[in-house]
This record gives sequence, structure tokens and C-alpha cells, in this order.
Amino acid sequence: MKAQTAQHNTETKKYILPLLISIVITLFLFYIDEGFYDFRWMLNIGNWIAFLVYVAVIYAAQLILTLPVFKVAPNFLITVTRFILIILGILFLWFVIFK
Repeated sequence: MKAQTAQHNTETKKYILPLLISIVITLFLFYIDEGFYDFRWMLNIGNWIAFLVYVAVIYAAQLILTLPVFKVAPNFLITVTRFILIILGILFLWFVIFK
């Protein structure tokens, strides 16, 4: 019985913790962007719709990154990360040179 309870707690944390993290990140982003360092953005229903979209996207990205495929293929993650960083570096230089 204890093993099932421990496994259930682990499964719950596996989904609840990324959700809480995505909510906190989105609250911070909306605090500095939409509310101009204020929580007045909460008075507008349109901002809440955007808030839910942001939370859903960040939460989905976190869940995708925890898929078993990425756990067995860390070299793939390293390669993809390097590729993305190279592309971002090239874009940054492009905008600096051709400003």
C-alpha cells in the first residue's frame, strides 16, 4: 500500500510541479509586461485568455521535454540545443551588421 501511495505522489508531482512553474513564470511575465509592474492586467478578461494560452504553451513544453524519448537520447538534446544557439547567434549578428 505504501509503494502505491509513494508512486501516486511521484506521478502527481510529475504533472503538478510543471503546472505551478508555468503559472509562476506567466504571472511574472504578465506582471512586467501587461501590467507595467502592476496587477491591473487582471481586470481585463482578454488578458486572462492570453494568460491561459501562455500557461498552456509553457506547460506543454515542459511536459514534452520530460518525455521518455529525451531521457534515453540526451545527445539529441545537446545537438538540438547547439543548433538553436548557432541559429540565434547568426540572427543576432545579422541584425547587428545589417541594422
